[in-house]
Amino acid sequence: MKKIKIIIPALLLLSSALLLFTQCEHNYSCTMKVVCRLFDGVDTGKVAANAYVVVGKEEYADYAQAEGVTDSQGIFIHVFDYPALLDVNVTYYDTIHNLNGTVDSILYTGSAQIQLYESETTEKLVLLMETL
Repeated sequence: MKKIKIIIPALLLLSSALLLFTQCEHNYSCTMKVVCRLFDGVDTGKVAANAYVVVGKEEYADYAQAEGVTDSQGIFIHVFDYPALLDVNVTYYDTIHNLNGTVDSILYTGSAQIQLYESETTEKLVLLMETL
C-alpha cells in the first residue's frame, strides 16, 4: 500500500511535467487559390492561362509575397505560412490575328484583395479587363 502512495503521485508529477514542457507545433499555413478569367462586360469564362500574378507589395514581409504564372486552367496556387489580407495583381497578354495578317497584342489587368485564414484554402476570382 505504501508503494502505491508513492507511485501514483510520482506518475501524476511526471505526466504534469511532460504536459508542461512539451510544445505543440501549430500549423498556421494558409492556401491561396487565384482563378483568372477574362472580362468584357460579362464574365466570358475565358481562361487566362499563363497570366502573371503578383501577391503582396514590396514593403510587405517576404513571407507575405508571392509571384508566378497561372496554369492552363487560369489558376495560381500558393501556400503562405500565416493568415493575412493580401493584394493580388494580375497581368495577361492576349493576341489577335487581324484579317490583314497583322497581330495585335492586348493587355488585360485585374486586381483584388484576398483574406487568408489559418489552415484553410481561400479561393478568389479575378476578372481581367482590357487596358487601353
